[in-house]
Amino acid sequence: MLLTFRRPARPRRTAHHHNNRSRRGVALLLTAALLAPVGLALSIPQTAQAIDDGTLGIRPQLESDFFHISLAPGAAIDATAIVSNHTDAAVTLLNYAVDGQSTAQGAFALAAQADTSIGVGAWVTLGAAEITVQANSDLAVPFRVAVPVGTTPGDYAGGLIIQSPPVQGETTTSGGDAALRLDVIQRQGVRIYLTVDGTASAVLEHGDLSWERSGDDITFALPITNTGNTILNPTGALSIESPIGVNTSLTFSTPESILPGASLTLTAMLTGLPLIQAGTARATLQSDAGTDTVSTSLVYLPWWIITIAVLVLLLVALTIWRGTVFVRRAKRAIAQVAQTDRGESNPPAE
Repeated sequence: MLLTFRRPARPRRTAHHHNNRSRRGVALLLTAALLAPVGLALSIPQTAQAIDDGTLGIRPQLESDFFHISLAPGAAIDATAIVSNHTDAAVTLLNYAVDGQSTAQGAFALAAQADTSIGVGAWVTLGAAEITVQANSDLAVPFRVAVPVGTTPGDYAGGLIIQSPPVQGETTTSGGDAALRLDVIQRQGVRIYLTVDGTASAVLEHGDLSWERSGDDITFALPITNTGNTILNPTGALSIESPIGVNTSLTFSTPESILPGASLTLTAMLTGLPLIQAGTARATLQSDAGTDTVSTSLVYLPWWIITIAVLVLLLVALTIWRGTVFVRRAKRAIAQVAQTDRGESNPPAE
């Protein structure tokens, strides 16, 4: 089912960038090096979600949260990020741009360095791939965002990453001549939200509402896909209506956002199930694309009740069959007796 809502082009946001101090945290990149004779290495990238962990930080120069930029196709703008070093020693960091992503759980994340960038990450140009920040100081890092000619209007997301050198972990042996070492790499990023001028179209497509029972709980799932060109912040509610069983309302998990082209699944859980449930579950989905509903039947019985019901039906069927057979036999016997009596009352003529 497809739900659409169109709104006029957004007013052009200032191309300046405000200071950004956002949520704290650290995202780690774990590099597992298998120290076998062949020297095989396995890299496990994880997304950056922090801005300042008290040791290192990155933020916009002129914005209060993230970079928010509006450009026409073919236009470009210069901006500046501030990288902070709160330690007593100079540090050299990798510096690069990546695309933004919506995770399956609905969180915003910045892609791994090895991922191919096709949006903001590809449109950002930095002066150097490495920067050195002196002890207890800030460093201004200029960059340029250039939107290619012919770019489709809409919302795009990405970010700037600072990445520290790997911190070598301890090597542990797992038997034989193989060993495992976990190297920790700290990544921190600041988001870039970019709107390419043009007509905005909010389109949110959803799939079928489904449910799955596990023990005394039921998990409801509603897959959604942002097929428009704007970032959406959908919310969902679930109502359960039943003449037999529970009647209640639930709230779906609320994603932080869903980027254009991204898909995720909203979930809600019903706990403490009644013995028998027979009714309808109805989901209401709301976003800038409008409001839509989708429903499914919700019917379940415990297996032991189903087994007893089947046995009772079989017993009833057997009783009816035996009764039918008895009646048929009785009718035949009565007919035979009646025929015999007619034969004795009318003896053949001599």
